[in-house]
Amino acid sequence: MRNLTATGFFTSKAGIADMGYQGNKANVWDGVPDDVLKKYNVAYEERLLPLYLKPEDRGTIMTWDEA
Repeated sequence: MRNLTATGFFTSKAGIADMGYQGNKANVWDGVPDDVLKKYNVAYEERLLPLYLKPEDRGTIMTWDEA
């Protein structure tokens, strides 16, 4: 009975708000940490970093062309 009660609460609007669940959001990825790159003796190509890691684009919602 306790399991059913907890499941009922935490799947309700009030229960989700109580947990602070914010839904699926894109996270921020700054690439592989430097210590891991050094451990495996690999590195990013400097010419590619500006293409893939753009902090100024964080939080920008992607827009798609209408087909």
